[in-house]
Amino acid sequence: MPAGEGVRIAIRSARDADAARCAEIFLHGRRQAFSWQPADRFGLDDYYDCVREDSVLVAETDGTVVGFVSLDPKAGIIHNLFIDPGWRKRGIGSALLREALGLLQGGARPAELACAARNADARAFYERNGWTPVGEASNQPDALVLYRLSRAG
Repeated sequence: MPAGEGVRIAIRSARDADAARCAEIFLHGRRQAFSWQPADRFGLDDYYDCVREDSVLVAETDGTVVGFVSLDPKAGIIHNLFIDPGWRKRGIGSALLREALGLLQGGARPAELACAARNADARAFYERNGWTPVGEASNQPDALVLYRLSRAG
């Protein structure tokens, strides 16, 4: 079990050697976040497809990657943010989000991300971090909610 308070997390650009660990976090995170979907809908290779064109940052402690965020800085979009379940509720997601926003600074448009409408935990997390839902979610099982964060200017 990870250490409690006082844990030091380093955020850095992902390296090729981080991909397998990120894929594992992505797989388990998606299976949990999309619990209404069959688990076999998701696979380890999904990570590589979903971050192919993205910049990826990882959160690391004691040499172990415990979370990641992927983003497209030019478009101002955060695509994925996943934390190892054993490391949640420790501020890691918020730290990754802040670091990702630093890479998105300077864009003309507000930063955006999409979240599964049925993923109440993730939606609450983004809203606590200042993101605002844009429009209403449909009642479709795989509906996404678009979130925006206006840049201070």
